[in-house]
Amino acid sequence: MNKDETKNTPALILNRQDYKEYDSLVTVYTPGFGKLTLLARGTKKTGSKLAGHIEPLTLADLMIISGKGFDYIGGVITRDAYLGIREDLNKLYYAGSAVGLFNRLTKENQGDERLFFLLLKWLEILNYFTDFKRENGELVLAFFTIKFLAELGYKPELYKCLECSEAISPGQNHFNLLSGGLVCDACYTKRRQEGSISGAELLTITDNCIKLMRFMADNRFKSAEKLKIDNKTLREINGLLDKYIIFHF
Repeated sequence: MNKDETKNTPALILNRQDYKEYDSLVTVYTPGFGKLTLLARGTKKTGSKLAGHIEPLTLADLMIISGKGFDYIGGVITRDAYLGIREDLNKLYYAGSAVGLFNRLTKENQGDERLFFLLLKWLEILNYFTDFKRENGELVLAFFTIKFLAELGYKPELYKCLECSEAISPGQNHFNLLSGGLVCDACYTKRRQEGSISGAELLTITDNCIKLMRFMADNRFKSAEKLKIDNKTLREINGLLDKYIIFHF
């Protein structure tokens, strides 16, 4: 942006931190410009007009003005404060986990409308989710993570063996964290005997976990409200996704 140039955009507030005596640095994600770090002036002063509109988990319309060190927020109007999330500590925890992951894995100044609207749609579902419990949180977080990784180019292969390309059958199967997909037991055994694969790369995966990952990859967030999943499978899928992210990021 040139000096004094302005741009207007919807933005989701991802993070806010104190900066100098009276100001804040705000991390936002926009559909056209991607992730931006912006200066919000005077937010720690009594009566600040900006402060209430730049809290994390806020969808807002921003006017952004170019600056020397940081571009800064010249004006802001809140679109949605997601009160259904803010008023539920369980929802707030899982929303924070998803937004934190989103912030960590996205890069600055790389606009992607698909990522923007993916996170917004997920937050809308979470906002209006009824009878929300911890088990629901584990489920919707895994749902978001799978969709998010797919948009980043890390969608796992869940139907065919990465080694032999044969359809995966129920039984003993494995997930290759490095390559991102399933390996049948026959190929796993062969590769281990050859010493051509590291045991650290592969996790044994249950049929229930495979079914759940397939469902999440192929269906919309809204369908999560109807799912009833046992805690063991939820722990398995979230543990697997955590390890998958560590391998690639």
